[in-house]
Amino acid sequence: MKLAVIGTGVMGRGWITQCAMTGHEVYCHDSNPETLAGTVAFCEGLAGKVAKKFKIDDPDFWKKTVDNIKIYKEKNDFMEKAKGCEVFLEVIFEDLDLKCSVLGEILPQLPDNVIFWSNTSSLNIDIMGEAGGRPELSIVTHGMNPVPLMPGVEVVPGAKTTAETVEFTRNALLEMKKAPFLAPNIPGFWVNRLLVPQMLDAVRLLEQGKITVDDGDVGLNTSLGHPQGTFKLHDFVTAPTMLRVALEMYQASNDPRMYPPLTLMRMVKNGEFGASSGKGFYDWADPRNPRARDLSNYVVRSADDMTERVN
Repeated sequence: MKLAVIGTGVMGRGWITQCAMTGHEVYCHDSNPETLAGTVAFCEGLAGKVAKKFKIDDPDFWKKTVDNIKIYKEKNDFMEKAKGCEVFLEVIFEDLDLKCSVLGEILPQLPDNVIFWSNTSSLNIDIMGEAGGRPELSIVTHGMNPVPLMPGVEVVPGAKTTAETVEFTRNALLEMKKAPFLAPNIPGFWVNRLLVPQMLDAVRLLEQGKITVDDGDVGLNTSLGHPQGTFKLHDFVTAPTMLRVALEMYQASNDPRMYPPLTLMRMVKNGEFGASSGKGFYDWADPRNPRARDLSNYVVRSADDMTERVN
């Protein structure tokens, strides 16, 4: 199968690696030249991690993977290749207006039989499908991060998505060695509908001075079996992504638990994005041994604390 992928950030690269390592040709484009330039090297390293974790006894595994990845700097060149693909996969960050703008431009240029997959973690596939002019062939395929190491994929059909599109998607994901499961087209679908409120509540408790980063994550890790605590997960997801997802889910649901905490907004403002920036709820100076930070300066005790700029 041939897939065209737009968006080569962390999630995009994960999907590119997954598709390429299972024998599919992947054509890639991103509006950010720097992000696009680092894609192949990142995917090569990720394929190496996959080979190590799953004990793949093939010394050429990483090479076979990267050989299936084609990078296109020019959008017109990418579009020409996309026209010959079975699937167009969008992996743009969680901004519904931006996604719809891109899809409204690109999808009408593709043949009528090209299926549209979106990796969105919370946004309405009906709106995106209509924006692209092919709601019957539009479906969410929300992979977990990192995609090649996490088998689960949320499959979310829209109101007009055909049964054939669902079945094609399910079979294609199974062939890619994924574990697809159907989820409802509601804000956050299934996984984030449960996960995001929990993660935001944890930040609120931190903001109230009720818990520390270290104690919070140790508690979840040792009591509920979480492979990593909620604050460390925040740092991998990144503060900007959490902020966008929470706000989109709040606007779609009016659920007050989805409203982003003040601490999350301040961390974004202060550039404390998480593992990607070197500092978030943890200090990532040593990525192999991140240190929980003392974030007592983010505790809100008064109105003054809410209005002061936290540095």
